[in-house]
Amino acid sequence: MTVKVDSLLEQAVQAGLLHDDIIAARTSLPANKQDSPKEVVTELVRRGKLTRFQATHILKGRVKALVLGNYIVLEPIGQGGMGMVFRARHTLMDRTAAVKLLPATLSKNPDDVKRFLREMKAAAKLEHPNIVQAYDAACANGRYFLAMECVAGQTLDKVVKQRGQLPVSLAVDFVLQAARGLAYAHQRGIIHRDIKPSNLILGPRNRVQILDMGLARIVAASIPAWAPPISWLPSKPSNSRRPTPAPTFTASAAHCIS
Repeated sequence: MTVKVDSLLEQAVQAGLLHDDIIAARTSLPANKQDSPKEVVTELVRRGKLTRFQATHILKGRVKALVLGNYIVLEPIGQGGMGMVFRARHTLMDRTAAVKLLPATLSKNPDDVKRFLREMKAAAKLEHPNIVQAYDAACANGRYFLAMECVAGQTLDKVVKQRGQLPVSLAVDFVLQAARGLAYAHQRGIIHRDIKPSNLILGPRNRVQILDMGLARIVAASIPAWAPPISWLPSKPSNSRRPTPAPTFTASAAHCIS
């Protein structure tokens, strides 16, 4: 059993999940528990050195699944349009990020990979206070992922569910913030196509940010890299063949006040 626990923990150390915390954690346990992988890992969770999600993976021998390039996966935080989203930590910058991971099964499908790469390209174009910022994108261990700003907050559907109907003035403010983000993206040839309360997150200081560009479409039009800022959202694009986000955007606004 000693060989097993040493082997599991050594894998975690090599992957960057653990450091010298192992020795202290093991010696703090009764002698009859120091060779138990479950007991040692549970102690590391209690000390805040591992998350429960990481502990489960370590005990199952799936340490490699917790490493994505320079990112260490901490725990799942949601499901996006194209895959699971995890809270992760950049090993060099010590910065927390939200990492969207394309499922292994879909990574083998050329069409799904193409769609995911399109999302990465779309996210890289956007830098606006009302849009979740993209940090990084890469492929690690055959898995594509997109690292984004990790916002401390709740999506508007959960906010309304908890608080009930929002004051009209507050709902209007939220809608205007989302509209500014959409207008900015639209100027740069990107249409979200899936605006709804669950894709709008309310963070600190009541700032609304747009989530999940998984259904974004790069409009095949020549748009200059620089464009003057605007605070309005066109009711429809000038090209009638392009889709408009207006219906779902209107529904999101109604959701906040009804």
